[in-house]
Amino acid sequence: MKCRECDFEAPLKEFRYLYNARIDASISLRQCPKCQTWLAADELAGEAVQKVGPGEAPWGKSAGIEGLAEDAVA
Repeated sequence: MKCRECDFEAPLKEFRYLYNARIDASISLRQCPKCQTWLAADELAGEAVQKVGPGEAPWGKSAGIEGLAEDAVA
């Protein structure tokens, strides 16, 4: 797998496993051992899908609660 931030390349198992993003998909969150960037990784393909920043959800929406805070304010 190759880090999308610093281009560090190593086997998937070298990237720190954080958690599964979804129970029904092969996407997990992993952390680059070199730059500490969080990455969405496709566990089956063994590749980084994207860099994950604060508040980003590369695995899609979940429980249908997105936007409730904005609705309550309006």
